[in-house]
Amino acid sequence: MKNIKRSRYKEQWDNYFEGGIEMWSYFGYQYHSYLITKHIISKLPIPKVGKLVQFGTGLGVVVEFLCNLYGNDRVIGYDLFNPLSHPNIKFLDVDKTIPPVDDMAYVEIDVGSMSHFRSQRKELLVWTFDNMVNNGYILTNKKLSLELRQDTKYNFDIINLNEFDIPELWKNVHQSRLNTKVILKTRI
Repeated sequence: MKNIKRSRYKEQWDNYFEGGIEMWSYFGYQYHSYLITKHIISKLPIPKVGKLVQFGTGLGVVVEFLCNLYGNDRVIGYDLFNPLSHPNIKFLDVDKTIPPVDDMAYVEIDVGSMSHFRSQRKELLVWTFDNMVNNGYILTNKKLSLELRQDTKYNFDIINLNEFDIPELWKNVHQSRLNTKVILKTRI
């Protein structure tokens, strides 16, 4: 167990990284976050100014991909764990704090599962809007974006992932989250 100092997180480490749900293969290059980032996000006109942030990094393959595209100085990931000790992944417990990041050009919100971390995801989404650059992008859950759309304070366009004709994403629609995730283009 690498750098796990708090017993509160030991059970999560054991469940995810010591075999529980086969983390080592599940959050790799076939994980929806990586496939969406590789095939869609990397093709978007991400603003030239602002950070690219991933909340919920898993193994860190998306953070590494983004670092290779946009540079280490613009990319940061947050998670409870950093099993491969990626230098751009920082510890974050979303139940306790929000990171000191502003001027974000792209954000992915993928902490925990939607069934268990719905309120934390929504709080991160609201916080993200207050810290985005104009015409930035957010990858998040479709249900949360539809709820947020009801509040006129937030101005964004919804880009449905199932509008893209990318065969690798259509192989397993459930796994790639084509119908449950969306990209928001902010208009701030």
